[in-house]
Amino acid sequence: MSARPSALLLLLMTSWAPLASARDTSATSGQQQVRRIELGPESPQVSPEIGIRPGTGSLLLFDRPLAREGMELEGRERFSRVVMGDDTLAILPSEALREGERLRLTVRFADGGVPAEVWLILVVREQADALVELPHARRGSAPVRPEASALLEELERLREETARLRESHGPGGLTGLLTAAWAQGHGIATKALETAILHGVGTKDQVTLVSYRAAKRVAVEVRATFAPGTPPWSAGSAVLRDAKGRQLRVVQVWQSEPTREGAEVRIIVEAEAKESEARGTCTLELREAGGERTLMVDPLLFPDL
Repeated sequence: MSARPSALLLLLMTSWAPLASARDTSATSGQQQVRRIELGPESPQVSPEIGIRPGTGSLLLFDRPLAREGMELEGRERFSRVVMGDDTLAILPSEALREGERLRLTVRFADGGVPAEVWLILVVREQADALVELPHARRGSAPVRPEASALLEELERLREETARLRESHGPGGLTGLLTAAWAQGHGIATKALETAILHGVGTKDQVTLVSYRAAKRVAVEVRATFAPGTPPWSAGSAVLRDAKGRQLRVVQVWQSEPTREGAEVRIIVEAEAKESEARGTCTLELREAGGERTLMVDPLLFPDL
C-alpha cells in the first residue's frame, strides 16, 4: 500500500471516465463525487471520456503500480502540473485549454498484469471529474478507500485556493508579467517584430507582433483583429522552433478571448530558453484548439536581455 498522496499531489490531479468494458459506479462525499471504475482483463475498444477543467485538479487512484516512463499525455505542455505516484496520477489543466478540446491519455502498468495499459480521452468541460478509483476487477468489488473522504476535503480546499489565486493573479510566469501593465520594462527585453508576418486563418485587418526575453524564458505576443466572416478561432497548442529547427519547450499558451469580428485578440506563447538559446531566426506555429487551422509567425527574432 503506497503512502497517502501529498497536498502537492492533490493540487496537481488527473481525471478519468468509464471504460467501455468496465463497471462504473459512484459514491458521494459532501458535494464531491467519487467515481469507481472496475478495469476488466482487456482494454476497451472505445476510449472513455473524462471531464477536465482549466484550473481544476483531478486525481486518479489505481490499485496497481504505474510505469513512470509509460505515461503519455497529448498536449502535456498545456497542463500546469502532471504528477505520478506509485499508484496515483494527478493533473492540473492550465488556462491554455479551451472548452470542447479532446486530449488522449495513456497509462501503463508496471506489474506485468492485464490490461497492460489503458487509454483515456480527456475532454475540457465546465464540470471536471474530481476523484476516480480504478481497481482491477479480479480483486473484487472492494469499498471506496477509507482515505477518499479526506482526500476529497483536501481537494475541495485546494480547488477553492486555486480559483482564488487564478482570479487575483491571472496567468503565471513570464506571461503573467506581460499581461500586467506595471511589469512592462522590469527585467524584460522587448523587440517589435516589424518584418514578421502572421500567416493563416483568413485575412487579419490589424496585426502587432512583439517578442520578449527574460531570465530563462522567451515569449511571443500576437495582437490581431480578424476580418469579418472569419470563423471563431482559439489557440490550443504551440510549436516554437529555433534557427536549427529544434523545438523549445513551450510552458504556456494564453489567449485573451476567442476571435470575434471587430475585437482585438491577444495571444502570448511562453517557452523555456537559456541565454544561448532562441538565437537567430525562429518560427512559431499556433495550432487551433479542437481544429486543424494554424497561425504561423515568421521570421521571428528574440531580443538580447
